[in-house]
Amino acid sequence: MKVRLTAEMIRFRLERDEVDRLAAGRAVVLSLDIPPTDVTVVLEPVDRSGPIANSRGGVRIGIPAAWLTDWPTSDVVGFDFDLSSMDSLDENVIRIVVEKDFPCSHDGLKPPKPVRMS
Repeated sequence: MKVRLTAEMIRFRLERDEVDRLAAGRAVVLSLDIPPTDVTVVLEPVDRSGPIANSRGGVRIGIPAAWLTDWPTSDVVGFDFDLSSMDSLDENVIRIVVEKDFPCSHDGLKPPKPVRMS
């Protein structure tokens, strides 16, 4: 898993085995040891209709399992959604992008399929 962080966005790029793992109902975890603790990033399927997130001890993003079932074999490149703060006083919105990072399979004559917007 590759993770890119900006002030407004977190972008995840997943290899084929990681996409398969999510579709099978298992989490994908990246852990970075920065003493005295670890920073952990987790993508996981959740049984809800919309995505969720928290940042206790790292970043944890829950993606609805229904979105993931056919994802490995579909033309859908990924998912793109906004998560707003749970604090009603805080108007921060973070964009989450989760994409397949497979080798290019299109012929270059037409653009690849767009990211699924939810």
